[in-house]
Amino acid sequence: MADEHADREPIVSEGRYAVVADDADAEYRLVVEGHEGGLPLPEGELDDLETVVSRFRNAHHDSGSTETETSDSVELDCHECGKTWTYTGSEEHAACPNCETEVPVAGIGP
Repeated sequence: MADEHADREPIVSEGRYAVVADDADAEYRLVVEGHEGGLPLPEGELDDLETVVSRFRNAHHDSGSTETETSDSVELDCHECGKTWTYTGSEEHAACPNCETEVPVAGIGP
């Protein structure tokens, strides 16, 4: 990655994407190989980013799928921490991505 954040050790990375520690206003920065600067990721907005990516993935999967799907996406709310996320699995319970509390899945669970 050819920018000012390329020399920083990634906290996590996958393919062309990496999250690195940031010295500026945000605590983290999303860095994409081949793009300079990166995107600031303030700690308080990480859950929002996760939700948007999850919803995009589900919408993209739904619109481009030619196979019969075995489950629909369900919006879940954690009763412990208040986190809302989109669940696409087929289990009766899902683990909250924020606090790992077990949340029943409506329409699947008892």
